[in-house]
Amino acid sequence: MSRKFKVVPVMYAASGDVYTLKLQNTEALAGLLSDGWSVMRTDVLPGLGGKGEYEVGPNTCYEPSSPPTIVYILEKEAE
Repeated sequence: MSRKFKVVPVMYAASGDVYTLKLQNTEALAGLLSDGWSVMRTDVLPGLGGKGEYEVGPNTCYEPSSPPTIVYILEKEAE
């Protein structure tokens, strides 16, 4: 009996404007789970810390931190 494995990262990415984050890759994960793949393990890659508040010209800017990425390791019996 042999097994196949896939790695699927689920992360946030900027969507349209600077202040909106959208979850990415969830459709791919859902499709694989519906196709008979199962979650063998999950792991987390840490996000990036933003610069916080800083001065630019006459304005104060803020660079937020980036959230972590969840990594799903999937397995399925080879056909």
